[in-house]
Amino acid sequence: MEDKTILITGANDGIGRATAERLAARGAHLVLACRDEVKAQQTAQAITSKTGNHRIDTLPLDLSSFRSVRAAADEFLAEHPKLDVLINNAGVYTDTLEITEDGYELQFAVNHLGHFLLTMLLLPALRCCRNCSRVINVSSALHFKGGLDFSSFDGKAAGKSYSGTKAYAQSKLSNVLFTMELDRRFGQELTTNCLHPGLVGTRLANKKAGALTSTVWSMYKPFAIKPNKGADTSVYLAASPEVKDVSGRYFDENQCLQKPSSIARNEQLARRLWEYSEQAVADFLKGEEE
Repeated sequence: MEDKTILITGANDGIGRATAERLAARGAHLVLACRDEVKAQQTAQAITSKTGNHRIDTLPLDLSSFRSVRAAADEFLAEHPKLDVLINNAGVYTDTLEITEDGYELQFAVNHLGHFLLTMLLLPALRCCRNCSRVINVSSALHFKGGLDFSSFDGKAAGKSYSGTKAYAQSKLSNVLFTMELDRRFGQELTTNCLHPGLVGTRLANKKAGALTSTVWSMYKPFAIKPNKGADTSVYLAASPEVKDVSGRYFDENQCLQKPSSIARNEQLARRLWEYSEQAVADFLKGEEE
């Protein structure tokens, strides 16, 4: 992996950090794209100390802000001629309705729209790798419980009936649909796959969830798998020669191919989500090649 440049979102904690550590140990050049730049730099230093790999850069990225995503992509493209692997790992969960500065429900914005925009903006660097670049989207088995309610994406239809779990499942379903449509549109130039990492004991449900959810998760977390184990499939999809020609597929926590939900396999729905996403981020895609 020493000749590979890999960008990982949300790489300062949980599965993202574990993924970064393991790929750093293989000699990859890493870019840790994180909302908290101080924590990202601390993580980079810790990974260097642990692995001896000094080729670890940080990139400020707030996926809830299209402006931040555009700035991060511009900075990356100015400094890096190619991108071999993009791991869209970062995620958020919240019990309460929050609206981003761009006017979208937080979980849909961060977990899907932010990564959609980032991927589109980084296509020039991904295309430089001559048909060997990889895009990896960290989804969840919760996508099986998800549906797409386009009227809910801006949060206006939710009100007091907002369900954090429903919104999270919807965002994870969006990850799978995005993966399938990205493969259909760009499968001749790159591979793209998504995965369920397992039920991993991260701080996802502690950061923005309510007191009850956070308490219950804290009690259950010791029985969940550790982040290092949860990184197995991300590392496999990023590094294994076994999947260099595999694209548009969904993998489980054991690196096995699985069939995603029937909704996730709906091509018409995937196209509609893609078109909605393009329109949502259109102002920040201006000037980019199709």
